[in-house]
Amino acid sequence: MKLFDAHCHLQDPRLAEHLSAILHVAAEENIQQFACNGTCEDDWPKVAQLAKEHSNIKPNFGLHPWFLEGRSDNWLENLRKQLEATPNAGLGECGLDGSKKVQTPMDEQAQVFRAQLHLGRELHRPISVHCVSAFGKLHELLQQHAPFPGGLMLHSWVGPAEMMDALAKLEGVYFSLSGHLTRMSKKKYEPMVKRVPLNRLLLETDAPDGKPRLGEPYQQKLFSIQGQTNSNEQELNHPANISVMLELLADIRGEDAEKIADAAYANATRLFMFV
Repeated sequence: MKLFDAHCHLQDPRLAEHLSAILHVAAEENIQQFACNGTCEDDWPKVAQLAKEHSNIKPNFGLHPWFLEGRSDNWLENLRKQLEATPNAGLGECGLDGSKKVQTPMDEQAQVFRAQLHLGRELHRPISVHCVSAFGKLHELLQQHAPFPGGLMLHSWVGPAEMMDALAKLEGVYFSLSGHLTRMSKKKYEPMVKRVPLNRLLLETDAPDGKPRLGEPYQQKLFSIQGQTNSNEQELNHPANISVMLELLADIRGEDAEKIADAAYANATRLFMFV
C-alpha cells in the first residue's frame, strides 16, 4: 500500500532539525510522495531546495491569505517566474480566510486568489486551496473560474457537506482530508467524509500543523516529532499520521483502507506527477 501526502509544509523551520528522521519514519509507513506547499515569497526558495534534495517532494508555490500583507509589488510576476522555472511545480497554497486572525479584507484576498486561479489555469498547474470561514465566496469564485485543467484540491476540507455535491460537479476539483477535520464534531465530519467521491478524494497531513485529535484506538497510534522540546508550543504533526487518518476514514466510510489509499494515491499522482 502506497501513500501520498497531498499537502504539507516540510520547509517549516519547526521541522528543520528533525526532517531527516521524519522522512525516514514516513518511508517506513509507506508514504512515498509529498506535495510540499510554499506560503509566501520568502519560503519559495526553501521549498525549491527541498525538492532538489528529495525526488519524492513535489514543490508547490503560492501566496497564502495569512501572508498577503508582506507581499511585494511584483509578487505575481515572481510567482510566475518561480513556476516557469520549476516545470513540475504546482500552485499553492492560496485561498481565502474569513477568520478574525486575518486582517486582510476579503475583497483584497479575493483579488489575490483570482490572480492565482488565473495563473494556475494558464500554466495548467494543480492548485492547492485554503479556505476558512469563506466557503460561500470560495464556491462563487470556483464557479467563475472552472474548469481547472491542471486540477484543484480543496486542502484540509472542513466545509459544509451540503456544498460538496455542487463543488464535485466542477471539473478538476478534489477534496483533501486531514487531521483538521477532527476538530469538528463527529456529527459534522462523518457525513462529510462519507460524501467525498472516491475518485475525488485525497489524503494529507498539513504537517507540521493539523495533528489529529482522536480517541482510542486511534490516539495511541499517532506519531510524534521526536525531540520537540518546547512545551508551550502546539504539538507538531508528523507526516506519518496520514496512516492513522486513513484508518479513521476507512472506518467511517465502511471501506477497505487499502482501497481508499490506492484511490487517493492515484488521484494525487494524477494531480502532482504531470511531468
